[in-house]
Amino acid sequence: MTLPEEFVLLAHSPSGKVRGSAQPSFGCAAAELGELALRRKVLLRPRVSRTFGIETYGCPRGIDLLGTGRTGLAWADALLAELEVCTSEPEPVTLRQWLRRRGGAAPAPHREALTERGHLLHKPSRLPGRDRYHPCTATRAALVDEIRGGCSGRRGLDAHLLLLCDLAEAAGTGRSLSLRLTWRQWLDWSRRTGVLESVPEDLRDTSELFRFMVPSPEDQGL
Repeated sequence: MTLPEEFVLLAHSPSGKVRGSAQPSFGCAAAELGELALRRKVLLRPRVSRTFGIETYGCPRGIDLLGTGRTGLAWADALLAELEVCTSEPEPVTLRQWLRRRGGAAPAPHREALTERGHLLHKPSRLPGRDRYHPCTATRAALVDEIRGGCSGRRGLDAHLLLLCDLAEAAGTGRSLSLRLTWRQWLDWSRRTGVLESVPEDLRDTSELFRFMVPSPEDQGL
């Protein structure tokens, strides 16, 4: 599965409900950019400052487009074409503006793809906007185990898994997954050291950037 597909799958609880309103939308839009970053199509450059050995990240002015070659994913190719226009304007779109612009439309194509492949079960409702999508128990359980293993250090942590862990945590999904870190693991995570050092620095920066750009459950907007 792609990063946004995994994020959408995790956003749906076993009951088929999606918690919150802003988190799934903005988180999915961020996951789309994360997938493009993994494929070396975009680059996000945060402003970084350091306090007591812990880095603090600021929103970048724009999104650097590295390539527009076909990815084999319809949604990704469409986004690259749109980003090509946005990044060529006199005042390029910022990450905050992009997440706000893309957020509302982001989850739908990935939810549809998951439904077509049997990872989500669509339960229609007679009331508009009340349809539910129940995640496949085995698929979701395997993904949750992968995230728990990555966060705890029980398994290797690559760039894809780091982005997914940070997005899930930022959107509040991590709480429902019962993610728990020891003090040492939390310190490594905050400083982006330890197991995180195996991830390329630019992707560590991108992942950290998403952690504070995606609204928390207490903040319903950007």
